[in-house]
Amino acid sequence: MKDEFSDEEWDDYLTGRIASDARARIDAHLLVCSACWELYEKQAPVMHAVGDAAADAREHLTISDRQLRIMFSQTLTTIRAAEENTPAQIRHGLEFLNSLLIPVFGPEAAHRALRLAATRSLDQVTPESWNSFLERLANITSIVCGDVFAGMIREHGQMAPAVH
Repeated sequence: MKDEFSDEEWDDYLTGRIASDARARIDAHLLVCSACWELYEKQAPVMHAVGDAAADAREHLTISDRQLRIMFSQTLTTIRAAEENTPAQIRHGLEFLNSLLIPVFGPEAAHRALRLAATRSLDQVTPESWNSFLERLANITSIVCGDVFAGMIREHGQMAPAVH
């Protein structure tokens, strides 16, 4: 079948994504080459079925703007509900500690340090787990910035709004 065209051209021909001049060239070749004609007869039905299935999938799996807005709204509602489940005092304490870490670590690393100290998720920090969270955060900052900064995290973390 490698008579006059590449595999890519052949695939494009079978899927209908080929330019009209190239299509005419392959059509003409199929008229005179029985080996290529046999291959065409074997592959064309499969490629047409795949093309039809792809078109059907695009039609049924495409999300409309309205559906996308609904899904986005539901996601935002879920996020807001999770934030509301975290007590305000914990959120304020985390924001306070984050404000101490950002000038030293930068915003991304500061957030990572808080998440690492929380072990799983910041949503799981509770008033009962605050002290162990704070100690893990101090240990992390001690390794990166030294004991003086870690002491400051411990001290200011105890004074943070989350413990009172």
